[in-house]
Amino acid sequence: MRIVSSVIPLKHKKFMKDNHTSAPIQPLKICFITSSYPVDANDGSARFIHSMAQALVDRGHHVDVVLPYQARLKKWPDKVRLFPFHYIWPASLAIMGYAQATHSDKKLRRLAYALAPGFAMQQIRTLLQLHRKFRYDVLHGHWVIPNGVTAAWVSKHIKRPLLISLHGSDIFFATKHPLLKRAAQYAFARASAVTACSPSLYNGALALGAQVERMHLLPYGVDAERFHVVTAEERAIVRQQLGIASSQIVVSFIGRLVEKKGGEYLIKALPLVRSCLPDILCLIGGTGPEYSRLCGLVERYGLRDSVRFLGNLEWNQVATLLKATDIFVAPSIHDTEGNVDGLPNTILEAMASGCSIVATNLPGISLAISDGIHGRLVAERNHEALARAIIQLGHDGGLRATLGANARYRAIQKFSWNVVAAKLATFYAGALAESGISI
Repeated sequence: MRIVSSVIPLKHKKFMKDNHTSAPIQPLKICFITSSYPVDANDGSARFIHSMAQALVDRGHHVDVVLPYQARLKKWPDKVRLFPFHYIWPASLAIMGYAQATHSDKKLRRLAYALAPGFAMQQIRTLLQLHRKFRYDVLHGHWVIPNGVTAAWVSKHIKRPLLISLHGSDIFFATKHPLLKRAAQYAFARASAVTACSPSLYNGALALGAQVERMHLLPYGVDAERFHVVTAEERAIVRQQLGIASSQIVVSFIGRLVEKKGGEYLIKALPLVRSCLPDILCLIGGTGPEYSRLCGLVERYGLRDSVRFLGNLEWNQVATLLKATDIFVAPSIHDTEGNVDGLPNTILEAMASGCSIVATNLPGISLAISDGIHGRLVAERNHEALARAIIQLGHDGGLRATLGANARYRAIQKFSWNVVAAKLATFYAGALAESGISI
């Protein structure tokens, strides 16, 4: 594989500015329809929905968010207004959204099927009430299933254009279930534009009948101010706080512990890694149904002294962990049901933090990382290739620094939320123009 030995020149201020050159777009009233959202300011789950909304607000637009009620949801101080709706009582049965409606991202829970009609009715009711009050210019549904479908019905009823953004499991489930497939096709037929954060989602939407001229490949953004490169002194302080020896090489994994994240292949790679890098320390942040299985693998391979499970990490804790990280690993795979990550947010956050990265060469990940330039890419489900890439970076601090600097540069240049918001605003304006709606 070609390794670039020079660092791309990095000019932070230049690339933190919006480099979108289209004409200014009149401020819009936008309504997001979503089934997941950060429950508070420190929650990293579905953070991209909030970041997208905030970036639009920063550009002068007004964004409201319609989302299902969740007991832990707080209306934290923010310019983005949240409008949660109730759809089932008691609240303990409210599993729609917030990564609760599926088994390990593979199958929908039976209760989700039972709750779906009431969920859709209450979501539609809330949207209609809010539109009567605020007169939105455009609707933006996140996940075609279920939110794109209800948003499509409301869009037709109120005669407002609809944009749908695809985030992963929506396309997976739509291809698996005939009823959900028809629902997705209905939503796509109504949408003025559809965005996908990875090539696999883009192609999946086309296979379901989305019109190619309305499809847009739009990766997520990253907060390059929160996730940034630290000085050697800051890094040493963070590592000391986390109980990491100065001699240890830290390999970090952050994500839900589900099969498609590929955590087992990282664990299987560690015996070979440790034979070459005795001071390796693997930190695993996240919770999920694979936790017990991963713990079992750690015991089987005698890795108890080399692996720490950190549990669920708040958003600020993710940034802290990345400051202490030497090598960030994202071993994502197609799981046994065929579900797969798009472009994980944690990869963009690791890039912005200047980490060297080892990841699998899935289509979404390859959008952000070129092998040998911004990180190392290996085939999925190949723990030996994963181990070799980690060992290479573990032995070569200069290469880690070069790849990390290049990754940071690319994150700032290509994946700022300001750029994402500018593109979304262009899509909204185009949809309004096509609909003949003047604002």
